[in-house]
Amino acid sequence: MKCYKSKWILTSEGEILKDYAIVVDEGKIIDIIPNSQVNFEEKNVKELGNSVITPGFIDLFTQYQYTNAGSVKPVHLKNKLKKFFQNIAKKYTFAGVSSDNYSLKWANILSDYFSMDRTEKIESFKTGIEMSIKAGTTCIAQVSREFKYFDIINKVPIKNYLFFEVYADSSEKSKKKFKDLRDKVEDLIYHKGENTHIGIMLNSISGVHKKLWELFSKYCRKHNMLLMTRFAESQDEIEWLKFGFSDIDLLHKFMGFRKITPYTKGLNPVAYLDNLKVLTKKIIVANANYADEKELEQLSNTGVKYVYQPCYSDEICNKKLDFSTVLKYFDENCGFSTQSFAKDKNFSLLSLANEVNKETNLPIDELLKYLTIYPAKILRLENTTGSIKIGKDADFNVFKLEDGEDFNALKNHSMPYATYSKGRKLVKAGNIRFSL
Repeated sequence: MKCYKSKWILTSEGEILKDYAIVVDEGKIIDIIPNSQVNFEEKNVKELGNSVITPGFIDLFTQYQYTNAGSVKPVHLKNKLKKFFQNIAKKYTFAGVSSDNYSLKWANILSDYFSMDRTEKIESFKTGIEMSIKAGTTCIAQVSREFKYFDIINKVPIKNYLFFEVYADSSEKSKKKFKDLRDKVEDLIYHKGENTHIGIMLNSISGVHKKLWELFSKYCRKHNMLLMTRFAESQDEIEWLKFGFSDIDLLHKFMGFRKITPYTKGLNPVAYLDNLKVLTKKIIVANANYADEKELEQLSNTGVKYVYQPCYSDEICNKKLDFSTVLKYFDENCGFSTQSFAKDKNFSLLSLANEVNKETNLPIDELLKYLTIYPAKILRLENTTGSIKIGKDADFNVFKLEDGEDFNALKNHSMPYATYSKGRKLVKAGNIRFSL
């Protein structure tokens, strides 16, 4: 049994506790008591001084496999040749396309990634996980279409949701992809650890054939499984819906897909999926950068949950929603993603939230809910994580404060001093205390 005495505890349960302690036993919070009532043996008491305890943070959309993409130069001849031919294919396919084009940006990302060998990809994946945990993340929603990352993420000492990503360019391929992924997922369910949960990621409106939408939306409803998708994140997608073609076709060609066409033209993104009876409370959508206010209201009314990706939206999509707009339409049904393809990427959810909060100026205890309890509810994990509460897992961060500072100083912080998952100290003073 351990007791952690702190000056402040931000519970994400509507309470700000001053001079309180949390008592942890076997990975659970078993009590929350005033510091003055702590009477445990000295060896079991951790005096944190002027510090803030917060719940561990939750990142709602990660793709750690891309962490080092673009910064790793091919070493082996095989990978050098692969990169060379991909660059030729890119120049041919995207001739005349502007460098800030969404589809070309994704072609560049994929080209960099597929030029990495297996060892480099694994190292990239592990690096992303470690950087996130250092920044106080104790739960992630990882998106990948490759099964090789399952064994790694299944052993990660934090909670995780692994969303397997799928594409399809025809009805026939949809049926095969559905069967293959369904069989694989149902096998992995029997091999996953207690920290791991599994969902489905349908790539996007323009990357998934109508048949696959129908098959997986029905499957996820039947099995009470979460389904995620990118939504209205590029002008290319909006034009594809309107005209039946756009530069997204070039990206599909580069990826080796056949041309995918909408099942009907002229619909906005909300109507397109709503007609397929896809949009429900169990759907998580990312971005919606190119949805207008009317469409955002319609989307919100369906009960879907929302992932806010400000860095990714700026870098790749050329447009992002204001945080105030996100709050207006999604309020408690949203959370953050740190996904970024910048070379100096930052996995700090707190830094990201503080940056976008400059326009809304939410109190820090309210802002933290979008990193903790709200995303926990989106992932249906609120019974075990997302807040400091008796009976929940001891997933929490410790932030050291300067003399004279109170909990509001978190607006100027980015990295915790220590991070705990189920009572296990994973990070101390910026140093990782576990291995992958």
